Amino acid sequence: MRPDVTAVLKELRAALERLYGPRLQDLLLFGSHARGEEREGSDLDIAMILDAFDRPWQEIERTGPEVSRLSLQYGLTISLIPVRAKDWAGRDTPLLLALRAEGVPVP
Repeated sequence: MRPDVTAVLKELRAALERLYGPRLQDLLLFGSHARGEEREGSDLDIAMILDAFDRPWQEIERTGPEVSRLSLQYGLTISLIPVRAKDWAGRDTPLLLALRAEGVPVP
């Protein structure tokens, strides 16, 4: 993994841990970066597994300032997708199946 990707993932995890505390159950990199198939300009697809939330767009708004700051700082587009822990554990949507197949935990 490229050093800039490793650095942004580390900073993102730290920021989300500050924001959510124990509600943040996991952070998974998926998509082209997880498969090692990224190209110039590929975005970072990241799933954020949270205890519970009402509306995904509210979590996207909540994380937006930090995601934007890191995207600008590193010149990388970050696509952060909130996933409910109960859905992660018990549903089989195309997105969740892809996450289970190729998701790489962000340390």
